[in-house]
Amino acid sequence: MGFGVPEITPEGTWHVVEGRVKSAITIVLIHGVGLDHTMFDEQVQVLKVNYRVIRYDLLGHGHTPTLKKKASLFDFRDQLLSLLDYLQIKKTFLVGFSLGGIIAQRFVADYAHRLSGIVLINTFYRRTEDELAGVRARLRVTEKNGLEEIVDQAIERWFDTNFQAQRPDAVAKIRKILSNNDLRGYTDAYRVFAESDTHNDSALLGVDCPALVITGSDDAGATPAIAQRMINDLGNARLIVLKGLRHMTTLEAPSLVNLALEEFFVGLTPNGGALPGK
Repeated sequence: MGFGVPEITPEGTWHVVEGRVKSAITIVLIHGVGLDHTMFDEQVQVLKVNYRVIRYDLLGHGHTPTLKKKASLFDFRDQLLSLLDYLQIKKTFLVGFSLGGIIAQRFVADYAHRLSGIVLINTFYRRTEDELAGVRARLRVTEKNGLEEIVDQAIERWFDTNFQAQRPDAVAKIRKILSNNDLRGYTDAYRVFAESDTHNDSALLGVDCPALVITGSDDAGATPAIAQRMINDLGNARLIVLKGLRHMTTLEAPSLVNLALEEFFVGLTPNGGALPGK
């Protein structure tokens, strides 16, 4: 369990712990479907200065193998629980992006006592039939034709055209990660993404731990209206809508996302996150 050294749990979950050993705050970052732990590179550079930060690859993503059976939302929840138990973390903050936010919702609904707070970034909740139509269509395309067709679509949905022109390197990195996914691992995760509302319909009701919800004003999927639904059910939450941004806010505007995260965590524990007497 060395800091900064990637490890694999007995169940096969790739993870890395970074930042301050003597921190009262632990933050677990959960990436989105088709991505991996590297999507949070910009956030880790800031958060690790004051906090203990954990990243991991979801089932069937990055360096974590695909399950032999078809994965469910509860398998992703249990993967997170097993990781926390392996690292002997009794309580943590979760920061979930997109599918990662859906997993975080399920976790807080079932294991609220293990959480100090939750951050939901460009994620989904109580989607309408109209909001789910495109998601279901993309799942059918992926199951029939594989990943190639949906990769270009994802890039267009996720990134503003100006960002695509100004940061082709960043866009190319995401495109490569998407294209290199294990097809069954991706399809399993996308099916969970598409069907999660059935299980998470009331996941945030009664959740009173500190919460932050972030999305982009131009996110066609994780819309501000969906973010507001989360706020309506959370008991102690703040909403930040980043103007002019689409889905990949963590990469398009890392300074804005990082500022929001820092403001959220500052003041939640004394000494800026350091343990008493450290």
